[in-house]
Parts: sequence; C-alpha cells; structure tokens
Amino acid sequence: MRMKLDNFKSAVIVMAHPDDEVLWASSILSTARKVVLCYGEAPNDPLTTEGRQTVFDDFPLSNALSLEIPESHCYDSTHWREPVETGYGVRCGRNKVVYKKNFHLLVKALEAHIEDGDLVVTHNPWGEYGHEEHIQVFRAVAHLRKRRNIRLFVSSYASDRVLYFMERNTPRIGTASDLLPTDKKLGEKLMRHYQDHNCWTWEDGYQWPDYECFYEVVDPDTALRSDKLTMSSMPVNVIWLDEQSPTYSNALRATKKRLVGRLRDFLQRIGNKSVSRS
Repeated sequence: MRMKLDNFKSAVIVMAHPDDEVLWASSILSTARKVVLCYGEAPNDPLTTEGRQTVFDDFPLSNALSLEIPESHCYDSTHWREPVETGYGVRCGRNKVVYKKNFHLLVKALEAHIEDGDLVVTHNPWGEYGHEEHIQVFRAVAHLRKRRNIRLFVSSYASDRVLYFMERNTPRIGTASDLLPTDKKLGEKLMRHYQDHNCWTWEDGYQWPDYECFYEVVDPDTALRSDKLTMSSMPVNVIWLDEQSPTYSNALRATKKRLVGRLRDFLQRIGNKSVSRS
C-alpha cells in the first residue's frame, strides 16, 4: 500500500543544513512533529555562519531546531563517478578526520530526537545532488534505525552527477509513496527568510517542482547493485547540477556573498574609526 500525505503527519524530518528541509521535503513540513537540522557553522563561509546564528530567532516553523554541529567543509571532494561508501558516509577528498568525527556527533545528538515508533524522513543515500554531508546524515539515521523501532523514508531528488550512484542504491529502497504536492507557498516564504539572513544556499528564485515523493528504506546496508547498464524506472526529481547555467548562477551568488561580506566589514571598520576619533 502506497503511503499517502496523511501518513506523513507527525513525521520527524532530519536534514543536514538549514534550507534542506524546504528543498527536499516541503510537502510534509507543515504537519511534521519535529524538524531537526544538523549542521550550523560553515567554516569556509562566515556570512552563512553569521546568518545561521540568527535565522531561528524568528523562524517561520515552530517545530524546527538545529543541532549546531560545524560543517566538515568536504562538499564536492568525492569522486562521484566511482564513489566509495564508508560506515560514516562516503569517502571524501579532504577533511576526512572531521567528517568521520561528525558522524559520531550526529548519532549522539540525534538519539535525543528520534524515538521508538517514529516515522523519520531524511536525505537519500546518494545525497540528492551528491552532497557528502547529506549522505552522512542518512548514514547516521540509518545507524540509529538499528537501535530504534522506526520507519525510515528518504527523499526523491537526484542530480545528473549521481544518477548512476542512485541507480546502484535501488536495492535498498522500496515502493515510492504517492506523488505529494510540494508546498510552494511555504517554500517561497522560507526561501525569503533564509535570504534575509544571508544563509540561503540554493538558487535564488528557485521554482519548486509540482510534486515529490518519498521512498521507504528496506535495508540501508544491502549491497549496491554491481551492474551499471540498465536504469530503473522510478519517480525522481532530477536536478541538472552540472549544466552551465546553475554553475554560473552558483558562482555569481558566491561572489555576491563575498562582496556583501567585504562591504559590511569595510563599513564596520569605518564606523570604528569614527568612534575612536570622537
């Protein structure tokens, strides 16, 4: 029997970064019992870090909380043509020690928020568009599944970068839920809120797809498919991450954030000099 929208009421949503919840699970956000966001400080991005320190002060969702675990700064360091899974996520090209340490921090912190009987929704084992920390959060929740009597569901998003990795993961997931209408109104509201706090990490003006679905995890430790020849037929929302326009857009957004940060620092220094002279 396919899961319907009502079946996800009172779900516990566990996502990696602030804004992941609305990007990958907008359809069930408003009725979730709890929304747990794992990472806070972004060591390579002071402006995002500062925004995340205040973004929950007036957050539109009263059921959201942050574990405030510093990011490991390992994004896009994996060889996605031949990714290697580990017990704590996926093999990264940098900051491996911090990445591994974060897995244990996640498991310990999540124990306080996941209970027997919960229906938990988290990232999929290919990390949506191929994000090492998304995969790590999936692994942490899957690890807790061995200790808690929970039902585990994952999102239905994938990118061109990880389509074959997604395909190899299909033995681990079961039937898709019904197609659920995304909450575009809530999505736009949260996007504006994150943008106001300078910590929206996705495309400015992002348009949500009409529908999304979720897959129940049958066994997260089942062996990956060994063949790479035939693609399965399964409903997913595909993100064309490696196309030119998103790449340029990401670069422009990153440049804009750096310029805003430098301008803010410059104005702050000017203000400090004025105060000292007076």
